[in-house]
Amino acid sequence: MRKTSKKQIYDVMIAGGGLAGLTMAARLGSSGVRVLVVEREAQARMVSTAFDGRTTALAYGSTRILDACGIWNTIKDTTCPIEDIRVADGRSAISLDFESSKVGDNAFGYIIENTVLRRALFERLGELKNVTLACPATIHDIKYGDDGVTMTLDDGTSPKARLLIAADGKASFCRNDAGIKARHWSYNETALVVSIAHSKPHNNLALEYFYPGGPFAVLPMTKNRSSIVWTEKPETAAALQTMPETQFIELLKQRGCDELGDISLASPRQQYPLKFMLADKLHAPRLALIGEAAHAMHPVAGQGFNLSVRDIGVLGDLIEARFKVDGDVGANDVLQRYEAGRHLDHFTFMTATDVLVKLFSNNVLPLRLIRRFGLGLIEKIPPAKNFFSKMAMGLLT
Repeated sequence: MRKTSKKQIYDVMIAGGGLAGLTMAARLGSSGVRVLVVEREAQARMVSTAFDGRTTALAYGSTRILDACGIWNTIKDTTCPIEDIRVADGRSAISLDFESSKVGDNAFGYIIENTVLRRALFERLGELKNVTLACPATIHDIKYGDDGVTMTLDDGTSPKARLLIAADGKASFCRNDAGIKARHWSYNETALVVSIAHSKPHNNLALEYFYPGGPFAVLPMTKNRSSIVWTEKPETAAALQTMPETQFIELLKQRGCDELGDISLASPRQQYPLKFMLADKLHAPRLALIGEAAHAMHPVAGQGFNLSVRDIGVLGDLIEARFKVDGDVGANDVLQRYEAGRHLDHFTFMTATDVLVKLFSNNVLPLRLIRRFGLGLIEKIPPAKNFFSKMAMGLLT
């Protein structure tokens, strides 16, 4: 960690050193912008699987932005490509199948372990001399002025910048401090996440089965492993987490892992409560929101981090362009253009995901018939399949 001095001046300060905050810092640092990242957790804890056992699905479109951050070539060989996707209502014979070979030469996306991605991001920031990490550090106060923003940290330092970017999560201190309201609710669902090893290959196929309790996803990983994201009501998820391993594995096979051969658990089972959150605005004077400070969505379509990466892509381009002109990267016109450039994408994906969850996470007979009919219909309409394929690849914006 590189400490800040009492009067340190930056172009941009980023609150939050999660995946979105670190990626934003890498994008800006790669353009020569002076950046300070403030994160309350210690770096050593953040790169442990005990801290985060999840995987992230990187859409093909996101890899181009990660390339601009200087990390895609570093992490590509640690990812597993998603070449095919199958979506079904439970174990119904009616399914929607996507093949990446039918829409181009690229995979739909790539699965990477969060710890691997986070380590690569920290290493990249270590290479960028214009990026400073205050980690662990806590923000005690934020003051906004006409020409910039000043933070007071728990070590007594008061760094200043032209712009503060909030990437500090769903309960964002920066968003709340600025008085930006957010719409939010709980899905009353919990994602149980675990990695499995298996004797048969997954053939780079991602599976998504919809059950009344929530979706069950099997995502291909490297080394003949898969990531399970099993969504259930909180009490059921709690029981699944403590269930004997042999019994749990039998349930995995019943749910959709029966073609993977012999199965063993390759990581501890972890739980993550699921919520919807969408900020009313993406900016205030000298403040921009990205990632889960701006939006938090159900993992049903695996697009949460990709939505954040597109935030980073748009805001990063705007900041880089302004930085080269007069350096005032936090000017109001920059922030207004960021909001205008992201509003439709946020609304579209957040609404579509929410509708999808409510349509599929139930056992109501009329809805079950409608969704099976819908899956079968889309399967037979090439333009519709192509649209959803491009959505999965993050190429609609």
